[in-house]
Amino acid sequence: MPAATPTVVPPLPVNPAGRGIRLLGRFARGVRSVSAQIEPYTNWWSEQNQTVLTEDGPLWVVIGDSTALGIGASEPGRGYVGVVAEERGYGVINLAMSGARVRDGLERQLPILDELLSTGVEPSLVTMCLGSNDVFWRSGRQADGALRAELAELIEGLPASQGTPNSACRVAVTTVAGVSDRAKLANRAIRRTAGEVGVPVIDLWDEGDEPPSERIAADRFHPNDLGYRRMADAVIATLG
Repeated sequence: MPAATPTVVPPLPVNPAGRGIRLLGRFARGVRSVSAQIEPYTNWWSEQNQTVLTEDGPLWVVIGDSTALGIGASEPGRGYVGVVAEERGYGVINLAMSGARVRDGLERQLPILDELLSTGVEPSLVTMCLGSNDVFWRSGRQADGALRAELAELIEGLPASQGTPNSACRVAVTTVAGVSDRAKLANRAIRRTAGEVGVPVIDLWDEGDEPPSERIAADRFHPNDLGYRRMADAVIATLG
């Protein structure tokens, strides 16, 4: 990537905890403590985004939600994005937003990636990790159909299907969390569309050797440092 690329990444929007999370936070200290990470972790990644384009080395663009920000980890760089970036030497443009749904990826994050590509930025890797918030907070058969359609639209809009000027660019998408019927529907849609487009699927939520309780943060929702370590292992294993 040319070090002199004159591009500015827009500051990341700080998305406060949703109504359901705020309500739970009134009764659970762990929920409050993890929710308090949203603003500082978002701002930390926003600052990283402003400097990475002046650096040499491979670039990774991340489309995602709170897990891409590392919410639940002891610090933002201990999330799976930070761990993989450190071990594999990536500079990162992290476009993630806490609470983001697939529609946010389509309307907020993908346009920024398209703008970066149009100005000559050549990422070596692009990943998309969205859908878990849709599975948890949307309900109804109509919502399921909309989610599958939106996932397909987002995956098809990634550089692998658009044709990026950098032939070395790799694109991958990830599964969503959960074992519910809705999560299974979403993951089938992800795998089907990814197969059609020709990009690998990373199972970020595969079971590790430890009990799940050891990999979950204090809010019982986000991963902790160990959980993110396992997610980073999944990324590295899939990408090789």
